[in-house]
Amino acid sequence: VAKRYEFVPSSIEVMLGEPVKIVVSSGDGFHGFGIKAFDVSKEIARGETVTIEFTPDVAGEFPILCTEYCGEGHEEMKGVLVVKAQGAEQP
Repeated sequence: VAKRYEFVPSSIEVMLGEPVKIVVSSGDGFHGFGIKAFDVSKEIARGETVTIEFTPDVAGEFPILCTEYCGEGHEEMKGVLVVKAQGAEQP
């Protein structure tokens, strides 16, 4: 869920090379969902739900940003996509 000024959950973990399907809805207004590293950018209107599908081709941590200005806390509206390699050790 995208809502002022956060994503819930704020962290998403996926596996490298496996198809990803993220379903995002807006809880309170117009927002965006963007992951630049994977060319993901979707607008989400109030009350709307969008489905984002892609396959990550590199492991690491990538910022999730609101791509549409949504108010004074917009710059703080961030999340993280964690892409783990198969067989990677857990800390």
